[in-house]
Amino acid sequence: MALKFGISIGNVRQPIVELAPRIERLGFDSLWTGEHLVWRTPTSDAMLVITAAAAVTRRIRVGTAILLLPLKHPTLVAKAVTTIDHLSGGRFNFGIGVGGENPREFEAVGVPVKERGPRANESLEIMKRLWTEDHVTFQGRFFRLADVTLEPRPVQKPHPPVLVAGRRKALPRVARYADGWMPYMYSPEMYREDWKRIEELAGQGGRDPARIERTLFIFTTIDSSYESAMRLAAAALGQRYAQDFSEMVKKYAVFGTPQQCAERLDQYRQAGAEHFILSCSGPPEKATLYPEIIAREIVPLLRRSR
Repeated sequence: MALKFGISIGNVRQPIVELAPRIERLGFDSLWTGEHLVWRTPTSDAMLVITAAAAVTRRIRVGTAILLLPLKHPTLVAKAVTTIDHLSGGRFNFGIGVGGENPREFEAVGVPVKERGPRANESLEIMKRLWTEDHVTFQGRFFRLADVTLEPRPVQKPHPPVLVAGRRKALPRVARYADGWMPYMYSPEMYREDWKRIEELAGQGGRDPARIERTLFIFTTIDSSYESAMRLAAAALGQRYAQDFSEMVKKYAVFGTPQQCAERLDQYRQAGAEHFILSCSGPPEKATLYPEIIAREIVPLLRRSR
C-alpha cells in the first residue's frame, strides 16, 4: 500500500481558510485538527474548524484528530459527521478519542471522567446504527433512543471512516469499532507490538484486521540540528502536557534535520505505519514553515525508502 501523509494543523498559526488550500497545494493526502474543551492553551471546536477546511479545498481528505467523543451526545455527533461528509463531498475522516488528561473539561459538561471509555464505546455503537439504519431504538447504560431515523445518510458508505486514537487501553476499541488506528505517543517498537495485538483482537471478534488502516499521529519538530530540534520539541510538548519531556521526547516524537526526521519516520514505516499524521510542534514562527519542509524534503525521502 502506498504511504500517505497528513498534517495536523496544531501549532501552525495561519487562518484555516488560507492554511487548508496551502496544505492541499503541497500534495498532502489529509488535513487534521483536534480539540479540547478546557485546555492549557486556547483551542477551537474541531468540527467547526474542519468544516471550514472542507469548504476551501477540493481534493484533500479532512478529519478530526481527535474529537473527544465522551463529552458529546452521539446523536448530535452523528448528525454533524453526516453534514460534514456531505459538505466535503465524501472527504471526511472521523477520528475520535476519550481524553482524560484534563478532568476539568469532563466536569464542565457533567461527565464523570471514569466513564469516558464506556461512553465512547456506546456512542460508537449508536452512531454506526444511525448512519446505516432506520428507526433506531437503543437502551444503554448512558444513552436511550426510541425510533430515531437520521436523514440524509452519509455520502461515504456505510459511513465515513472511524479512526480510534489512544494508547494501549484503546486497543479493544480499535479492534471492535475502528476503520483506522491512530495511536499517539508511541515508539516504533510499541507500534509493531500493539498492531499484532489488534490483529489478534480483531480476529477474535470476527473482523478482518486488513480493513483497519494503520495511521500514526506523531509530533514533528524540524531544525538545523538534532540537538536544537530536540530542545524545541521538548519545550513544545512540555508546555502542551505540563510535564518534563526532555527524555520522553526521544521515544515519542520525531525531530532533527529533515534527513533525521525521515530516518525516524522510516522506523515507524517498518513497524507497520501506512498513513502518517504529522503534528507540527515547535515555536509557531518555525512550525508555520514545517509543511513545506515536510512536503519537499521529508516525504520524498520516505517514498524512496519503500
